[in-house]
Order: sequence, then C-alpha cells, then structure tokens
Amino acid sequence: MIPVIIFFGHVIFLAWAFSKSYQNDGLVQAFLNVFFIIILFTVGWTLSDLFVGLFINAGGYEIAIPDSKAAQFFLKITGFVRIYGNGFGKLIPKDSISLVVLTIIEYFFYRFYFRRTSLK
Repeated sequence: MIPVIIFFGHVIFLAWAFSKSYQNDGLVQAFLNVFFIIILFTVGWTLSDLFVGLFINAGGYEIAIPDSKAAQFFLKITGFVRIYGNGFGKLIPKDSISLVVLTIIEYFFYRFYFRRTSLK
C-alpha cells in the first residue's frame, strides 16, 4: 500500500509540475520537466534501492504474525509483510523503504527546483 500511495503522489506531482511549467514557461518546457522528473525518479529509485540494500536484506526476515485479523489486515496493507497463513510471514521492507527515502530526497530537491516567482 505504501508504494501505491507513493506512485499516486508522483503522478499528482507530475500533473502539477506540468501545469505549472506550462503556465510559466510553455509547452516544451512543461514536457522537459515531466521527462526530467521521470528520469530522476527511475535513477533515484535505483540508487536508493542500492543504498537501502546495504542495510536491509533483500530476502526479508521471517516473523511471527499475530492471530488478530485486524493486525493481519494492517500488516498486509502496509506492503511490508507477506503472510504465509501458518502463523508466520516474511517482513520485506526494502522496496517500500527505498521509495520512502527517495520521496524524502525528492521533496527537498523539487522544493528548491520549483522555487520561482509566482505568475505575473
């Protein structure tokens, strides 16, 4: 669920960046900004996955899952846990954590990049 929210947030950001660039600089610059964001996202995700992989095992960690259906539901929707059904599951946070790290870095970068004067 966390990766889905992050991807959805990036799609909304792409639409915002396109419209802001189109209003301020024109159609060509708007498309260039969209391609720039897509390239930074793909390269950034690769690099953040590499660095997160230094600290977190890609295969995951086996954990005991609580018997509560509510707890199992919340564990499933986070995207961090894959439940086997026999009371155990595998904790796989690498992809989600790498996307969170990338989003935090992108937030500060794009705040600087899109800091311009308002419309005239």
